[in-house]
Amino acid sequence: WAPSVGLPVQTIASCAEDKMVHIYSQTPGQGWVCKKLAPLEAVAWRLSWSLAGAVLAISAADGKVTLWKEGLDNEWRLLDSIADAA
Repeated sequence: WAPSVGLPVQTIASCAEDKMVHIYSQTPGQGWVCKKLAPLEAVAWRLSWSLAGAVLAISAADGKVTLWKEGLDNEWRLLDSIADAA
């Protein structure tokens, strides 16, 4: 569940072994809306929101961590991808 710092929106992210991440959001008085991120290259293991809830970090089985942010057009975009240096 993403932190909601002063915003009237609730946001939840989920991942599964199908390499997909779904982001659900709801504004007051409306139903939940689901956005799907582009399929990852490996199974997603863990999701974590930034303190303000603006950036979603996704760690995957291939050792990569990807950072995602929602734009002003309400579309989620990849900010960066960090690979394991080992």
